[in-house]
Amino acid sequence: RMATLVARHIRGLMESETGAPLPQHADDAGKLDPVVIYGNEGTSVQLSPCCQPIPGDTIFGQLRRDQGIMVHASDCDIAKRQRSKEPDRWIDLVWGHDLGRRFDCRVKVLVRNEKGVLAHVAAEIGESDANIVYVGMDDDRDHTMKLLRFTIQVDDRIHLARVMRNVRRVPGVERILRERA
Repeated sequence: RMATLVARHIRGLMESETGAPLPQHADDAGKLDPVVIYGNEGTSVQLSPCCQPIPGDTIFGQLRRDQGIMVHASDCDIAKRQRSKEPDRWIDLVWGHDLGRRFDCRVKVLVRNEKGVLAHVAAEIGESDANIVYVGMDDDRDHTMKLLRFTIQVDDRIHLARVMRNVRRVPGVERILRERA
């Protein structure tokens, strides 16, 4: 069963991270440290598409029947609503160290509608060592501004902050924000 596999997997991760055996009784469960997440656990641990948590975000997880854990950023409004309805299905999580992979993150960039702005923004994202996996553009009414939407791959919040700082310096960029659902 998935629940048994998830429980064993989480227990193994926690014991290997802490180096100490976990409590055996349910009464001791409240004393557990947060579960460590690496982002490479496969289908037993999934990153929520609504808030797209990345290392550096404070996170918690929803225990889902037959599906494992869905990881949310702690400031995710959707997760907060769900957690208030079923608090027993939620656990505290923390990011592990040396994750060795990149994480998807959505950003939106408000730019002046000028020649070459999209190319310059995309080039700056690449020069900031982030990969672009999606780009889209929203139309405006007066045609003087455009909203660019990117999904980029970053290492963590520090990397994302560097990318955003560099993009802000591009001529024609008015604003850049991390986008959440």
